[in-house]
Amino acid sequence: MCRQWCKLSFRGKILSVVTNEITWGIFIILACAIALIIVWVVNKPIEWQKYKDPVHEQKLMSIIGGIFAIVATLMSLAQIVQHLVHKSHKASQKRIIRILCLVPVYALTSWLSLLFFKAAIYMEFIQQCYEAYAMYCFLLLLTKYLGGHRGVKETIVHKETIHLVFPFGCCCQPKANPKWVWYFKIGLLQYSWITPICSGIAVILNLTNVYSNGLWKFNQGYPYITIIITISQILALYFLITFYSNMKDELKPFQPLAKFITIKLLVFFIFWQSVIMSSLAAAGVLRNTLCDPQVNAYCHGSTIGFTVEQEKILLGNILICVEMFFFSIAHHWIFSWKPYANEAFTNIIESRSLQAINNHNNIDRQFATTCF
Repeated sequence: MCRQWCKLSFRGKILSVVTNEITWGIFIILACAIALIIVWVVNKPIEWQKYKDPVHEQKLMSIIGGIFAIVATLMSLAQIVQHLVHKSHKASQKRIIRILCLVPVYALTSWLSLLFFKAAIYMEFIQQCYEAYAMYCFLLLLTKYLGGHRGVKETIVHKETIHLVFPFGCCCQPKANPKWVWYFKIGLLQYSWITPICSGIAVILNLTNVYSNGLWKFNQGYPYITIIITISQILALYFLITFYSNMKDELKPFQPLAKFITIKLLVFFIFWQSVIMSSLAAAGVLRNTLCDPQVNAYCHGSTIGFTVEQEKILLGNILICVEMFFFSIAHHWIFSWKPYANEAFTNIIESRSLQAINNHNNIDRQFATTCF
């Protein structure tokens, strides 16, 4: 990437910066920030307590979150369009496009959660379902880089053992076998199945008022749904990490480490962020906000501003909106369309697919006695 940049002329560098969606994204964010500061200065809110009420606070959070969410979505759409324009390997780019859609899904659903508190729980379920699907798409992308299902099978049979990561790697190193192709896929697929099923059950429980989102009461549905989804997510990540650790040498031409870290960070970051929010609420750090009706007419005679649950929704979702802006910047380089403009890159994928097809029959005969 740096070498290509150095080779460009001065005019080429200027054009590259100007036509880059990241440049425009940062410019829009800065312009909106300056506009908000100007509005704040013009209004001169010296009595800041007048603005600390549910109406103003939610509006401000929604505006800031909306700016980041829309910019992140537009940047991701620009990247998706580039892949569609430079579609030289449909099978792998199709998976990349679906992974790139993670940012718009997270950004827009989080923004809607800021606008409509009651819809937050349903937006969270949409995020979880698409996250599970994107993780499976990432496994399929790595599979395509290795020459498809047959290519992965061929790669596995040329290894002596399957290296299991911690904690099972300390005591168990199973023999390499083609059935591990299915183990890896099922390990990811179970998360794609369990998440929507649990989300559907949670929606029904919420409608019947026996869910209590965010509350660890074991006579409600939230703890059980959370535990099931968490275990499923941990298993999916374990199989994904195990797959990567065994295939990283074969995947080197495709720079998989950055892709893997990005997916892992996105999944872990969002998950642990929600855990931290719940912990802060349980510890009393997040609490009901106060609103003085004598100072502020927007309090409507009430002394309570936001509940703890509403504070969690506000803080958690605005953080996601901001984070998605930075993830969209990372995706620009990590899931770039530019390698696909290089014929040598796509030739590697195609040659691996052809090689896997040619060797498939020999592998099947070699492991004819293997039972799945």
